[in-house]
Order: sequence, then structure tokens, then C-alpha cells
Amino acid sequence: MTVNEVPGNEATFGEAPVNETTVSQTAGGDMLTEQPSATYTLAAHTITPSDSVATSAGRAALALLAALLAWLVPGLGHLLLGRWGRGLLFFIAVGGLVVTGYLLRGNVFPPHSGDPFGTLGFLADAASGIFYYFSRFFEAAGPDVSRAAGDYGTRFIAAAGVVNVLAVLDVIEIAAGRRS
Repeated sequence: MTVNEVPGNEATFGEAPVNETTVSQTAGGDMLTEQPSATYTLAAHTITPSDSVATSAGRAALALLAALLAWLVPGLGHLLLGRWGRGLLFFIAVGGLVVTGYLLRGNVFPPHSGDPFGTLGFLADAASGIFYYFSRFFEAAGPDVSRAAGDYGTRFIAAAGVVNVLAVLDVIEIAAGRRS
């Protein structure tokens, strides 16, 4: 006996039962069981399977667009989803880390590096989105990693990229409906 066969174990949304099956008998005496209905009533809206597919496809498209915008400009994906506070917070956090790193004359890694750590540094830097391209304006004198401040600056720039990746993941979770 399964859980759904226990009398009185029917869950409902609104007024429509969810676990309802009907049994009918044919002329030859065979019993036919009709599968449960895939239509659910939630509040005043009936959800059919085609609605849920369209909704999930719409959510996936929204999540992709919001993630792309969140990577490009930190906080923009949150703004698209109506999360103004989070969007502003991520923009200030990522922007503050990047600008501080630039002012400390940290190293911004180029796209083509000869070693794996240089490639990893580039990926971390590029994850800060549009701020990566602002580095050419701030780095007129070039990086100065001979001092501790320049080394700290390099870490600040990379940390900004990591924070922005976390913001992008947050946007994806919110847009997919798995987080509020």
C-alpha cells in the first residue's frame, strides 16, 4: 500500500484535489484506472502542464539574462529582478574593491598568460565585469607589485571578481525561484 492509497491522504490546493484517480469498468469486466489529472487549481488560477513548461522556460530565460547583466555590471541583475537594495550593495562592494585595488596599483592580469596562475588571475579579474575594462584608465603608471600595497591591490581586484561571481549565482537562484 502506498501513501496515496491511504484514505483521507489527499492533498489539495484551493478546492481541486491533487491525488484523485477514477476507476471505471469496461464491458468485458476489466478495470481501467484513469491517471491523476495534471491540472491544479492554485488560488484563482488553473495551472496546466503547458503553463508550467512555459513558466519554467520563461524563468530560465530571465535567469540567463539577469546573470549576464549581473556579470557585466555588478548589481544590474538584481535591479532587473527588483532587488534594489541587493543590487546597490553588490555594485558598491565590487566597485569599492576594484577601485581600491586600482588605487593601490595592483596587477590586472592580461587575457593571454603563459602560466596557469596568470590565467586564473585573469578569470578572477574579468569576473568583475565592466570594472575590468576600467583598469586601463586607472593603471596609467602600470602595476606596482614591488611594494606590499601593490600586492594587496592585486588581491582586492581578484576578490572583487569573486564577489561578483557570488552575486551572479545569487541572481540565478532568485530568478529560478529557488531563493527569495
